[in-house]
Amino acid sequence: MVRVHRLKAMVSSGLFCVLVFGGCAGHLPYDTLSGHLAAGNCDQALRLVEQSRGAYGTKSELLFLLDSAMVHMACQKFETAQEGFRKAEDLAQELWTRSLSQEVLSLIANDYLLVYPGEDYERAMIHLMSALAYLSVEKFEDALVECRRLDSLLALYNDRYDEKNVYKEDAFGRYLSGILNEADHDLDAAFIDYKKALEIYADYGSFYQTPAPSFLKEDFMRVAQRVNRKAEALAIVPDGEEAGKWLPHTPGLGEIVVIFLSGTAPVKTEDRIYIPTRQGPITLAFPRFLPTADTPKNIPVFIKSQLGQREVRAELVADISAIARKNLADHRARIIAKTIARAVAKQVVIQQAAKQAAKNKDKDVEQAIETALNLLNLFLEHADLRSWRTLPAAIFMARAFVEPGDWQVAVPSPGNGGEKTKNILVTAGKIHYIVVNDSFGL
Repeated sequence: MVRVHRLKAMVSSGLFCVLVFGGCAGHLPYDTLSGHLAAGNCDQALRLVEQSRGAYGTKSELLFLLDSAMVHMACQKFETAQEGFRKAEDLAQELWTRSLSQEVLSLIANDYLLVYPGEDYERAMIHLMSALAYLSVEKFEDALVECRRLDSLLALYNDRYDEKNVYKEDAFGRYLSGILNEADHDLDAAFIDYKKALEIYADYGSFYQTPAPSFLKEDFMRVAQRVNRKAEALAIVPDGEEAGKWLPHTPGLGEIVVIFLSGTAPVKTEDRIYIPTRQGPITLAFPRFLPTADTPKNIPVFIKSQLGQREVRAELVADISAIARKNLADHRARIIAKTIARAVAKQVVIQQAAKQAAKNKDKDVEQAIETALNLLNLFLEHADLRSWRTLPAAIFMARAFVEPGDWQVAVPSPGNGGEKTKNILVTAGKIHYIVVNDSFGL
């Protein structure tokens, strides 16, 4: 009878571990959030975020900070959004530098035992989203700083790995840096940024099917003309002098830059493999992203004034879904190695428990313990499906040189089935940024 009570205690303890450590982390009720934001109910959306904080748990605090910052940004609470981004940045850096020895905990059950540190691309996106939030309130110097920090962070991460990541530089971040430097009349820096962005987009074309936007060549050629480096630029962009490929600097015009955040970040799911062995089944679980619709290469943007209306195309400048998928693929070998190591460690524990029971020469108890532990092993193994769900799937950008005066910009909004408009007063020689957030139904 004593042995039976001990067995029950072991099984109960194991089941408690499954319930506490084996399940998936909580998160925002995203469908409800999307409905609030699509209807323009920001107060309810922000209240929902705060009420959901406990659902994330202590292991996913970073994701709460990121989701909260993005919702505040969408609701134009930019100061609060920046506070969230800074807290998220500090926490992500702390977690990234934390000793890897703490990952031993995940060998007991699964990665949900660990505090979520964010993927490399997610930590980098903190700076890009922060830069866009700064653009929304015309804090251009702060936006430029974030672009530079983004570039430095990716270089740091890439140096960490023996096998280099594909996502080692951000093309759109570098392009945005060039635009900001040009507006600040630092033309030499702008020339370097545009040139570097073209080089990065060349890699993007191979890895993410995201070629350089056509107007990047125009910007590059325009600045090259002004810094007397046209011959150098033509060696990089041979078709740069074709009609319409670049626009000379025209002080009498203003510029409208529309940045459009679109779609929903991809969602992870779990693939499981069961391998029968003499000691019991081994379970391996791996994360993968669910398939999503293909990202369009451009979307229409309409600008109009008293002079009339014209359409410009917002071209794809950042396919975040593709970056996320490739980032996961780059890390797949590390995930597989860790998953196998965890499976081996669990089998050792099961075998040791069985041997301990065998000392009592009670085969029924031995069999019961082995069966219970194998069942627990089956439930305990989970792939880590946590991710930054409120990131956009893609970013598009359009830019147009226009006459000074009152203009209205209209962008289609699939999130609410209509369009989003904004009125701006364009002044000569100035760049006017419009950041439209239609990601996640916002």
